[in-house]
Amino acid sequence: MLGIAGFERIGCLEMRYLERKPPPELEPFVQCFWYLNRTYNGGVDGEVLWPDGNYEVIFHFGSKYEVNKVPMETAFLIGTLTHYHQLNAEGNVRLFGVRLKPWGLKCLTNIDVKGLKDQFLPLSTIFPKSDVDNLNQELLELGLEEGLELLKNYILGIYKQTEIVDIALIEVLANLYNDPIHQDIKTIVGISNYSQRQFERKTVELTGLSPKKLSKVARFNQVRLRIYFNPAIDLHDVMTEFGYYDYAHFSKEFKESFGLTPNEYKKWMLEMMNASKKRQKDVVFLHEE
Repeated sequence: MLGIAGFERIGCLEMRYLERKPPPELEPFVQCFWYLNRTYNGGVDGEVLWPDGNYEVIFHFGSKYEVNKVPMETAFLIGTLTHYHQLNAEGNVRLFGVRLKPWGLKCLTNIDVKGLKDQFLPLSTIFPKSDVDNLNQELLELGLEEGLELLKNYILGIYKQTEIVDIALIEVLANLYNDPIHQDIKTIVGISNYSQRQFERKTVELTGLSPKKLSKVARFNQVRLRIYFNPAIDLHDVMTEFGYYDYAHFSKEFKESFGLTPNEYKKWMLEMMNASKKRQKDVVFLHEE
């Protein structure tokens, strides 16, 4: 995935992408605010979404994204994923997004996140419809900078009105998510000052995932990214780097996480890399730290 976490692109006529870090108050809950302006050529052209534990808040204008041939609302939420999905479109799409960390959505709403796995939902089912309608109308007329600022202020406003759940627990979960290779769940439970049962229940309530599943999603997302950025890498080197010593076990768990084997994913990325060389001159990536 280049630029957009959990997203990989199939084909591209023209694209601009920008990521912005959240303000300090939102850093525990928001991964980034982002913008995409891309022209799709139809057919299978689109975005591949991979499980990474995060939630995506999407406002898109112009052509409509489709999932399994079902058109998405202008504003929609992507829940945590258990396997890869595709967003397809034809024509130009201009998009403003908010990437929420695995516990971020629960910290901003009272919704039960346990039922959001592999869901693509109208955003009005999560946030007040009047708010969503107003954001749609304003974002339609705004440019890149103004649109991202509007979203930042909206999420910041929600944060200031919300009673944040156990921030100490969020910090513990952040350690587990950011460094799944070196974080032992038993040790993490001890640090949390909860019992094993309480810790598991609270993690599911916050993220929709069990601690074990959250750790696995985080680990294999890092594995996937390592292959994505270097498709020619030796898979056995990747396996040992991420703490596996039996390839059959590694391949099985990778497939359980993404729906295809490491070798299948590697071949796919090599094909995409070769194809992208032919259109690279038409793509502009904008990154900000």
